Amino acid sequence: MTSIWEHHGTLLAGDARAGPWPFIARALLCDLRPRFLPKGMVGASHRAVARNGRVLLCSDRPADQLAGPRALLRLQTWHRALLPGELPEPYGILLCIRCRDPDPGRTLPLFEARLEAAPGSADLRLDLGGRLVLGLFRLEES
Repeated sequence: MTSIWEHHGTLLAGDARAGPWPFIARALLCDLRPRFLPKGMVGASHRAVARNGRVLLCSDRPADQLAGPRALLRLQTWHRALLPGELPEPYGILLCIRCRDPDPGRTLPLFEARLEAAPGSADLRLDLGGRLVLGLFRLEES
């Protein structure tokens, strides 16, 4: 388990930020297309980058097919090397979404994901640029 790097506060906010890192949960997803620009596929993963350039989305489906299903969501530090030969350094947040097998035998908290105006009132807020955040609202399961 890695620690959150020192600049995460510019991208993450909310009460859930104090939890373990990387942050792993299940989520009911909203339409993420307005805030992410598709970048193609790498292997079986679809990639997109947030409009602020600091959040990289990696998913098993294209961004236009993520809305609706329950998915496994993971937030972790995105390390990036700017020039060949340099060591990767913390750069942003990597948002991994897997719609297949969203809860493989473990109990994880369930959140509802919504795009909202910053600062918002979500339990966890991820800045995507353009004064919009991806808000994660904790849901009670019955």
